[in-house]
Amino acid sequence: MVVLVSLLRVATFNVNSIRSRLPVLERWLHDTSVDVLCLQETKVVDGDFPRAFFEDLGYGVAFRGQKAYSGVAVASRLPIEEAEAGFGDGGPRGTNTESSG
Repeated sequence: MVVLVSLLRVATFNVNSIRSRLPVLERWLHDTSVDVLCLQETKVVDGDFPRAFFEDLGYGVAFRGQKAYSGVAVASRLPIEEAEAGFGDGGPRGTNTESSG
């Protein structure tokens, strides 16, 4: 019997403003092979979230935020098939995502 095991590397970061941490994230993501990155305290409205930054690095991203307060995101190298913001309320304090692969 052959058993294949694939490791999934997950990291979390309280960014305390995603836009101010992009240089740090860029350096760290280039040096680290993280499959899933969970971010909290992004403090940015959805329309200003830096989606292209993550997509350019090969990540799909799901996010929910509000100006200057709260905000979460999940960046994944695995395809994000479904994402739900909040804890059943659509709010910016949590996100649930599903991926396969």
